[in-house]
Amino acid sequence: MTLCTRTDTELSQLKGELASKFKVTDLGELTQILGMEVQHDSSDGSIQLSQVNYITCMLESVGMSNCNPIATPIDPNVKLMPLTDGGPCIGNAKFQHDYLSGLGKLMYPAVTTHPDLTHAVQHLSQFSI
Repeated sequence: MTLCTRTDTELSQLKGELASKFKVTDLGELTQILGMEVQHDSSDGSIQLSQVNYITCMLESVGMSNCNPIATPIDPNVKLMPLTDGGPCIGNAKFQHDYLSGLGKLMYPAVTTHPDLTHAVQHLSQFSI
């Protein structure tokens, strides 16, 4: 894979060209975009994306701020089944809202920075009420 690298002069020239055509504000080096934190490593030119703040806030909003992290988001040996009509959560609007809201909040990191969550979110989405 070839990385596109630019010198400071080239970046200044590019910024000047953009500023000549658009109203722009230079906020310096990118540190955050779309709720993702951006870390640059100038020694090897790598960029790392993370969503620590988003995930922390998401866990707090669903009452799981004290949960313990695990390596596997969902146990592959667990067989999930839909709730039956006699279950206490069927027809419970608050449960339905909380379940769907939690799944929605997990989808964003699953498709951006945490593909390890994708299988769990997809599997749990099958049980959307």
